[in-house]
Amino acid sequence: MLGKLLLLPITGPFKGLLEIAQRIQEMAEKELNDPAQIKNRLSELQMDLELGRITEEAYQKEEEELLEKLERIEADKGRAPHEEGD
Repeated sequence: MLGKLLLLPITGPFKGLLEIAQRIQEMAEKELNDPAQIKNRLSELQMDLELGRITEEAYQKEEEELLEKLERIEADKGRAPHEEGD
């Protein structure tokens, strides 16, 4: 107990930074897995192709990745909470 108190000035800030990093990661993952964000990116991707900013090959590759991600998210939404551990 005394050791924890003595180390508090060192461990306290570290634990705070760790908590902040975990929250940032959670927020980033939530945003990356937001179907609306993925659909927006698909629209942007289409626009980039039409404007000649990217090649057809680059478009197809990213579109495929985004659609697969969207399918996984939708499939996960369909799962019941008790099924996640199966």
